[in-house]
Amino acid sequence: MILNIRIDSRSIALLAIFAAMVIALEIIPIPLLTDIPLFAGFTFDPTGIPITLIFLMLGSVFGLILIPIMWISIAYRNLIGSIFKGFAEFYTLLGLIVAKMILKKRSYDWKVALPTYVAFGVVFRVVLMYVSNIFLIQWLYMAPPEVALALSASFVLPNFIQAIVNVLIGILIFIIIPENLLIEGRLGKYGYDGDRIYEEISEDESELSSDND
Repeated sequence: MILNIRIDSRSIALLAIFAAMVIALEIIPIPLLTDIPLFAGFTFDPTGIPITLIFLMLGSVFGLILIPIMWISIAYRNLIGSIFKGFAEFYTLLGLIVAKMILKKRSYDWKVALPTYVAFGVVFRVVLMYVSNIFLIQWLYMAPPEVALALSASFVLPNFIQAIVNVLIGILIFIIIPENLLIEGRLGKYGYDGDRIYEEISEDESELSSDND
């Protein structure tokens, strides 16, 4: 598998904008709006939405870059919270990457892609966080195994809802972006994969012209 990493100025600028958005959401949380506290330190927040968006716009590598940026934004004030959040968002993004690999050319057939992305993002986050939380709670809080199991189980529903919110809203925002902006920004299917499509079309047109001659 060859990763096409975009290094053009437009892509870097977009990454910087989304990184700033993630940092702002974590450094300046708005209580009951962008930071809804639940229990045991768990909060609902929209930080995962920019990560989903940058994944759809620029690809997996850019999504992965935002994870450590988010982690640092939380770690300076809440190291333990940043560890849980880092794992959770990484697992969600991992689910999206696997879903994209399975979908291949159907990545932008949203009737199929949207439920697939949501399902993989949710399953990866919920299942892997359930397992990870068991170990993290014991390690970070010195909790006995039975307490860690109970607490980890209590986080299943919040993680389930958070994953749906992150992935679904991120995709819906991406879908409503006008196509001319996607083309101009070389985003989504108009990025590297789009280059190959344009090249294939050009080759086909050249062959047709040759045949007609």
